[in-house]
Amino acid sequence: MSLNFHQSLVIALTQSIVTRYGAVLSEKDIGEIFGLSETTIRNKFTQGAKDLPSYTQLKGKRVVMAQDLADFMVHNQLKF
Repeated sequence: MSLNFHQSLVIALTQSIVTRYGAVLSEKDIGEIFGLSETTIRNKFTQGAKDLPSYTQLKGKRVVMAQDLADFMVHNQLKF
């Protein structure tokens, strides 16, 4: 099975994110990546903003999985 460029890029980006932040990113981590405050990230999640990756509820907290962030970044052609 061969991977296409998009899949390869998501895998490489996921590995980079996991190396720096771990597999599960907090609102604080997402804020650091996007250059926004933790409060702004929380508000955007509450509003259902489409300019952020989707979050997952984990033990009552909103978190973003590294692979979801990588896929969001590749799909939206974001460069950080």
